[in-house]
Amino acid sequence: MKRLALGIVSAGLFSLYGCGGGSSSVTPAVTTTSVPITVIDGAIQNATVCLDKNSNGACDVGEPSGKTDATGQVNLTVDTADVGKYPVIAVVGTDAIDADTGVVPVPFTLSAPADQVAVVSPLTTLVQQTVASTGVSTEDAAAAVQAVTGITVSLFQDYTTVAPPTDGSISAATVARMVVVTTQQQSTAIDGSVGTLALDGSTITQADLDLAVQKKLLELLPALVTALSDPAVLAATTQTEMEAALLAAATTLVTDSGLTTTSIATAVAINNQTSSTTDTPSAGFTLNNLNFTDSANYFARVNTATLAQNTPDANNNTRFVERRYRSNTGNLAKWGAGSDPWRGADLHWSGSAWVNCPINFGNTSSVRDAQGNSSYNYCNNAATGKANRAIFDIAGKTLASVITDVRAAGYTNLSIGDNSANTLNTLLGSVTFPAGASLLYNSTTELTTAISYYPGSGNPAGVSSVVNQYTKAVSDGGDATTQGAGVGCNSTEFQGNSNGTSSTTLEGMISAMTGTPCSFAVPASSIYNGVTYTSLDSVEEAWGQSTVDIGTLGTFPVNTGLTAPGYFSGNVKFRIAFKGTGINPVTYYTCKEKFKTGGIRNCTFIGTGSYTITTLGDARVLTLNNLPAQTSPLTYTRVLVERDGLVYKGFQNKPVVSNSARLNTTGTTALFNQLGLTPEDPSVPVALTAASYQGTWDIRDPAVVADPGLTVFLRANGSVSCQDNSTMPPTFFTCTAAISDPATGAFTFSDATTTASGIFNFFTGSASGTFTEALATGNFVGHRR
Repeated sequence: MKRLALGIVSAGLFSLYGCGGGSSSVTPAVTTTSVPITVIDGAIQNATVCLDKNSNGACDVGEPSGKTDATGQVNLTVDTADVGKYPVIAVVGTDAIDADTGVVPVPFTLSAPADQVAVVSPLTTLVQQTVASTGVSTEDAAAAVQAVTGITVSLFQDYTTVAPPTDGSISAATVARMVVVTTQQQSTAIDGSVGTLALDGSTITQADLDLAVQKKLLELLPALVTALSDPAVLAATTQTEMEAALLAAATTLVTDSGLTTTSIATAVAINNQTSSTTDTPSAGFTLNNLNFTDSANYFARVNTATLAQNTPDANNNTRFVERRYRSNTGNLAKWGAGSDPWRGADLHWSGSAWVNCPINFGNTSSVRDAQGNSSYNYCNNAATGKANRAIFDIAGKTLASVITDVRAAGYTNLSIGDNSANTLNTLLGSVTFPAGASLLYNSTTELTTAISYYPGSGNPAGVSSVVNQYTKAVSDGGDATTQGAGVGCNSTEFQGNSNGTSSTTLEGMISAMTGTPCSFAVPASSIYNGVTYTSLDSVEEAWGQSTVDIGTLGTFPVNTGLTAPGYFSGNVKFRIAFKGTGINPVTYYTCKEKFKTGGIRNCTFIGTGSYTITTLGDARVLTLNNLPAQTSPLTYTRVLVERDGLVYKGFQNKPVVSNSARLNTTGTTALFNQLGLTPEDPSVPVALTAASYQGTWDIRDPAVVADPGLTVFLRANGSVSCQDNSTMPPTFFTCTAAISDPATGAFTFSDATTTASGIFNFFTGSASGTFTEALATGNFVGHRR
């Protein structure tokens, strides 16, 4: 063969040069480049690494490949023209050895984006899957993964060579290990599905399972990171303890929310769909969410578009309007954005201004490509991202069977009663979907979310989004048992019906949040409904006057119910103080919540970090760095916004991957008609109803200094109650309130001694008007909490 090759080469040279060149040519020699790659969970030996040129998630014949050594390293010989062009994958089989955990018990596959192949790890796999699912740049995909996980270091570094963080923030290595363990548990759970049929009739392969698992991991990522805050994980001090804790957490996660041998058939069929029918512009709507009990009690979320909105503009974008409805005993509230009507007043930074998202706002979505992908911009940059849609014809199928199949596939956004066969048969019978009905499986990947805040009440008597602070004598804390009556921690400012005064600047707030508690005598106790509850803690320290809230885990209501859970509510309160070393230091705490009053008690140090202040328009915004691992279950990160002379507790939602099953216009109409609901008319804009103003409204007389005012509760079922905040504790009394004009928020109010009228502003959450009491008149102001 060598002689033959030399002969061919000689003949080629002779024909080229012996005849004076002429028009003959020579194929230029192919040049190659050596590409060094390191594969890690811990360093992984004997992984098969290759350039995935056909993007099928496997190492095929003809693709540059190699095996890693004991340090996890390999050099691939790659055609120079292919360098940086294709992603790299590492197939980790049961013949591989992890330097940290030993022989790999369950195979898995890792990957890295084409432009970041030096390190292949579980973290780069998350980035590459985001790139593959959305088509965004590696940089944008990495930013989205970091926002969800809370990892602050580069996702492309070799974290095995870096010391773990000592400030309490989340460890990249721990997140990576949890990704692998969860992947292995999920793969094991559906391993028997190879060779079975997907929903589209195709035979499921191992590559199908691998892709489905990787996509599911992106969806489960927030829950996966939350699992790392489990006490067993945080307390682990050895590799053995850590492995046991991660395995237990991953098993629970997969069991509760992972793919099953039933749902995998749908997941594979969705992934197999490689083209999307081109939509002919028309007026229509899709049902995004439904939680139906009966025709008087339900929640629905629908996206609508007129013909004009569904017709692509010059930028190839269409528009859609989000509509939300909630009926409580027939009391129907209508609104646009937000989980509740009052969240329509939220303001967010659009990139150029502070704006809210009014009802009937036209959100943008690019025309879907041949793979069903599109880009979206929700509510003027409140959130942006990518969406993918797979379409399945359901004409002729019964309504009940489609809902059953959707739920079995793991999609919970469509719910009818208890979703049992008996309930579905009772409500839906044997009615079938008509021709043209489609089921749309939609996957949405958020890439950016805006800094936001609710311009809530500054009323000290209410639960406010405004940060309150105390004078130095109180914020400095100290031992209350040694301080005189009326001094410091014993002052009426702290002990009385007061939450201090509203913070007006970030600097003022920072100086007041010293992280120095007020210490009181122990054991502490409180009386609730005639029962005495005693704290079991050896200290009784109040921290609310010297720390700022950054989030809560737990939803147990305070000062509500016939009995108390104990002296404490059981909710975990995360707080910060501006103290420590370095530039702009922050100290993080977990604290307990006093059940009777909601007071912050007995905080524990959990980490250190720093803060950054930036200017956004006419506001100044403080963001936090290096948040501790315990805060990872929060669905948002706290920001503090100084604007209009007040400091607000703002937020920035963490980006998520969400999957939903939706019905098109024909399908939704059929389902709504059967349930007794009114189908949408995209040509008729959403109009507010009286129930849209439901919520908690704090109102007060601005002419009276420190007036605690009263609170009006407009409940979802249409009932009304009021609370007098001048008493301690506040007392309820009989009142009436009614929205006379839902379009403007005009309302009337009366109780035993007072009549009032004014405006509840739906879009700003503010209240104003006049009142008459004992023949005297005055003005009032307020805000919806």
